[in-house]
Amino acid sequence: MAILDLLLGRLKKPSERSKIKKKCPKCKAELNLSMEKCPKCGTPLSKLFELVCPQCKEHVPFGTRFCPKCNYDFEAPPPPPKRRYRCPRCGYRADYFMLRCPACGIRFV
Repeated sequence: MAILDLLLGRLKKPSERSKIKKKCPKCKAELNLSMEKCPKCGTPLSKLFELVCPQCKEHVPFGTRFCPKCNYDFEAPPPPPKRRYRCPRCGYRADYFMLRCPACGIRFV
């Protein structure tokens, strides 16, 4: 749950950020989000702790609310899933807003 909260930008306190652990890609030393470089080998960690925008695939640092390229809001709730139901007569998968089945014409109540 802590990683999900971090992705949504909700972990603001440094003490909460230091709980997330990763390993350095070069020397495998244990790291956390409050570090800017690896204490063992000095590798910069800016690329290690970042998000990928789902719309434009831009790499964005953690804690950023909007993507600088496409303005995607990382803290906005996800869109609701499309609800579908089956027509009782023919079994067609209709969208929730349809009043009639496009396959057989039965009226949904």
